[in-house]
Amino acid sequence: MAHSEVLIVGAGPTGLSLALALHRLDVPFRIIDRLAAPAAVSKALAVWSGSLEAFAALGVVEEFIASGIRLHNLHMGDGAREIACMPIAEGVDSPFPFTLILPQSRTEEILARHLAAAGHAVARGVELIDVTEIGDTVRATLRHGDGRTETVDTPFLIGCDGARSLVRQTLGIPFEGYTEPQTFILSDTRITGGLDPSCIYIWWSAKGSVALFPVEDGIWRTFALRDEPAQDGPPTLEEMQAHLDACGPPGLTAHDPSWLSAFRINERLAASYRRGRIFLAGDAAHIHSPAGGQGMNTGIQDAVNLGWKIATVLAGRGDAEALLSSYEAERRPVAREVVAAAARTMHLGMVAHGEATRLVRDTLISIASRIPAVRRKIQGAMSETRIAYESGALWDAVHRFGADGHPHAGARARDLVAEEGSLWQHFSIRRHTLLLFGGDEDNAQVRNAANGLGETVDVRTLGIDSRAAERYGVNGSGWVLVRPDQFIAARGGPDDVAAFDAYARLALEPAV
Repeated sequence: MAHSEVLIVGAGPTGLSLALALHRLDVPFRIIDRLAAPAAVSKALAVWSGSLEAFAALGVVEEFIASGIRLHNLHMGDGAREIACMPIAEGVDSPFPFTLILPQSRTEEILARHLAAAGHAVARGVELIDVTEIGDTVRATLRHGDGRTETVDTPFLIGCDGARSLVRQTLGIPFEGYTEPQTFILSDTRITGGLDPSCIYIWWSAKGSVALFPVEDGIWRTFALRDEPAQDGPPTLEEMQAHLDACGPPGLTAHDPSWLSAFRINERLAASYRRGRIFLAGDAAHIHSPAGGQGMNTGIQDAVNLGWKIATVLAGRGDAEALLSSYEAERRPVAREVVAAAARTMHLGMVAHGEATRLVRDTLISIASRIPAVRRKIQGAMSETRIAYESGALWDAVHRFGADGHPHAGARARDLVAEEGSLWQHFSIRRHTLLLFGGDEDNAQVRNAANGLGETVDVRTLGIDSRAAERYGVNGSGWVLVRPDQFIAARGGPDDVAAFDAYARLALEPAV
């Protein structure tokens, strides 16, 4: 392994996404995984809009769209009656305003196949056993399947090695949080009874709750809370059927199980995401209840956020400390909210079953599902399209200039469909994109500043377009700078170049 190769530890969705990002950014890397073969069991199922946007940046989104099942509605009920039916992606502001059901194993297979086609294979059966930092170098000790050890030096090491991350443990980073006392059971089975495979069902009664998710090929995943918390073994098909009979939609019969498991939920967040040139991403940094289905998605977006920043530093541009520290400053608050929201959702939907609680829950859900503004807020949170970065060196550098307009710096970029196609197609993980609004003579200062940075900034002139002005909140003339991960870096008026210059010093100009 060359010293210039970044080392990715773990070949789950996060590690594979990071590898694809580094490939597209022309960064040499090596990706290893201790398992000799990919896991056959799929923990995650949902791919939300925010991750589809990330996959667009990685050049693989079309295959995901072709492979997944589009989810339409979330049905919620109590006993024999349905109390709410909510569209899952209605009104989501994204080039991909839908949610896909795709087993994690298929997600990993698609990502790994694209990596292999680009000449990058996962080194399987290779385990990290030690890691230390020596100056600007990370030294890792690896153990191969045949027992031999290897010592490698790398400029950056990223631990994408899951909830039991050896990288996190070796660094001594606390995994803060708690373990839920309840035992949950799940099954992957076929179910007869008229369920719609494009929908999710969450149902409860005085005896408990069940949640049902389509998987693929007629298989459904069922979650339930076990009646006997001390019992740790996997459930039987009969136990799962008993929960469906007691708590689920009427008339369902489970059969042909392919997976039966029992588990406890951990709600945990790494105290820090970075130690020098060593980083944590995905489940190594955050784990939580499967409620909301956002764990894998959050890790994928960790990868895209970190990938372009590492590439920029290795290319000798920007302020290395500002860029590298911004990863934790931006992504950890996102995970903190995901962990908290998943815990709230799990307790509301799966744990609380008292009569008073059910009455309040049924009433609130019935009312909330009928209020468009509430639905949009829920859908935006679930789809991970309401994320905004409002901390860290990159945001601090431009926030003090107080540029007017929404979406503001740190918010997601917005798509705009015009005669020449989607604006989103012009964004690239390889560079920043400067959007210029107004007449030909406007924005001369910022245009000149961007042109002086060469190929690191792609300048796009949108002219005077009322739709663009509405989407980006530009009144007349102005500019918006979009980052490689499709978030807004900075914005300003036609004569306001200060925010652009401040950001460029941290992320675009040659390092001093």
